[in-house]
Parts: sequence; structure tokens; C-alpha cells
Amino acid sequence: MIKDYTNFSVIDLAIDDAFLRHYLLPSPESDLFWYNWLRDNPGQATDWEEARKLVEAVLLGLKDYTRIYLSEEAEEELLQRIWATNRSTQPDREKVVPMVSWQHSRLLAACVVLAILAAGYWFVWQHDAAGSMYQKQVSQLPDTRFEKVNSLSEPQIFYLPDSSSVLLFPASKMSYSSAYNNENRNVYLSGKAIFDVRKNPERPFLVYANEIITKVLGTRFEVSAFEKDADVIVKVQSGQVSVYQEKEYSNSSGQHSEKAGVLLLPNQQVVFKRTGEQFNKALVESPALLPAAPVSAFVYDETPVLRVLEEIEMAYGVDIVFSDELLQSCELTANLSEEPLRGKLDIICRSIGATYEIVDAQIIITSKGCKEI
Repeated sequence: MIKDYTNFSVIDLAIDDAFLRHYLLPSPESDLFWYNWLRDNPGQATDWEEARKLVEAVLLGLKDYTRIYLSEEAEEELLQRIWATNRSTQPDREKVVPMVSWQHSRLLAACVVLAILAAGYWFVWQHDAAGSMYQKQVSQLPDTRFEKVNSLSEPQIFYLPDSSSVLLFPASKMSYSSAYNNENRNVYLSGKAIFDVRKNPERPFLVYANEIITKVLGTRFEVSAFEKDADVIVKVQSGQVSVYQEKEYSNSSGQHSEKAGVLLLPNQQVVFKRTGEQFNKALVESPALLPAAPVSAFVYDETPVLRVLEEIEMAYGVDIVFSDELLQSCELTANLSEEPLRGKLDIICRSIGATYEIVDAQIIITSKGCKEI
């Protein structure tokens, strides 16, 4: 039977065996369980995040933080529970552990923390002097900040304090300030991630990735910005985002410029060439149907092509440029239900003797009309 966590408090979560196992040794199953639970119980996302921080604080010995929730005795009990849970997640040969003193258990717990950090769990990051773009950006944050590193071989889902979710890909990392959601919602990324952002008009969500900034209010989008790559790529799945060069976004007085940005809508992407500092806007490789789009079977029988193109525009959120006058007499008989967007366009254009090209995320159809066909 699945446990009902609906009324669990911060402390209830922190001492729960399933919660601790997920914290210490996450699995695809536990990732999926907690992802679905947080999605279905958004009102408890803050308590879930606080419970995670509480466990982390106990392991790190951050007494000022743990005293918010726990007495010294309760803290020690939770530490022993964490240690016991950690033993239960290890192979049998590692489960036989001699009794240790409080100080030694704290030292061993610190080793557990190091193992967790190596696996990519949230931790408090201190200043460093490394020279990558990402490290230069995060070095400007306060001394206390949080970082996530995915050193595993598959993407992992993580949650920000405002309940926005991040699917972080392998060999990727991100950081945010301890003031996140209090003063701003700024995230610093090195690598690839898909962000599903909670709407908050009062606090825009900004992703700093290499030389660009992606700004949104609430949407789902992907950023790929590995340090070694020549390009930074932003793809939008829902909502809209604006992408800027960091140096052009803020001027010397600290004011922000909205003029130099590239606006992206669903199924659009922009590629930033780091060497030439140029933005190239286009459609994503495989545009997807929009969730809120009107339902269409994409099955046509002598249907005016103008109507077909209108349905495709609405279904994919794309802009198709064509001559109404030239296509006025064109009709289509075809089943496009199983075709991707480009497949649909190929069939339509072959049927009416037209061609198409994609320029700056627009689909441009060139035709001589259908009177001669």
C-alpha cells in the first residue's frame, strides 16, 4: 500500500524511511514517485524542500538551521536514523558497522554527504577561483549558494524552492543563490537542462548559460550550454521566452535592455554562435503538437489547402507564409494524421506543386497556384 503523505510535516518527511532512501540513493522509481507526488500536491512542495534541507543540515552539522525544527536530542536521533537508512541501502557486506561515538558518527555522516555530493545531490557551494564562464558567474553569488551536479548517466529531476522543476542531463550542473525566490529567480547553468517554470509575474525566471540569458515568466524550455561547445541552444516547448547576450542585457547602470533579445514561441529555437556572437532563430528539428491546440484529425477530402494550412498553424503554433490568392483554388485529399510537421508540409507541397523553406522560424510556401495543375 502506498503511504499517504498528504498531511506530512517537514519533520514527518525528514524521518520517513522512503524519503531518506530517496535522498541517500535515488532510483528512477523514487524519482518518478516524488515527481508525481509534488506535481499532485504543489502546496506541500515547500515542506518537501525544507525536509530535504533539514536532512542535509543534520548531515553537515549546521546546528543553527537544525534548531529551527529539532532539539539537540532529536537531531542526534535523526542522524542515527539517516545513518541506519544509509546502511540499509548498501550491499550486505557493508551493513555490519561497529558502534561509534557521536563524534565519529558525525564524521561518518560527513562521508555520507561527500558520497551524496559525488552522486549529484544539492549542497552548499563555497567560492572557488576556477576560470570557466559558469564558475565566474557563480563566484559573484553570496558565499552560501546551492549547486546540483548530475554525474550519473541519465537525466535527473530536481526542484527549485518555488517548485519549478529541472530535468538536469548528465555532465551538467547548475547553481542558485540562497536568496532565490526572495529577491530573484536566477539560475546558473553549465550543460543541458529542461526547465518547467512556475508562473510568477512579479519575479521573472532567468537562466544564465555561458554568454546568454534566457528570461521567462512561466513556461517549459530547454537550454544546452556546455562549456566546450561552440553553440548555446535554447528550445521552447510551451509559453514564450526571450534570449539575450548577457553583456547586452545589463548596462553599466544596472538597468536591463529588452531591445536586444530574441523572442521565442513554442517549437522555436535559437542557436547562439559563441565565436561570432550571433543569434540564429529557427524551428526545432521535430515540432510537437501544442497541448492546448484545437483537436484535428488531419484527414482531408478535397479540403481547401488554405484551411489545411490554418489548422497546421494552430496545431503547432507556427507561422506559415503563403499567397492566399495563389492557393485559393488548391485542394488536398490526404491522411496526414501520422505525419510529423515536415512530413505534412512535404505531402501538401507535392500535391499542389509547391515548395517550402524555413527562414527565421517561419515556413514560407512558394507556389504558382493550382489552376494549371
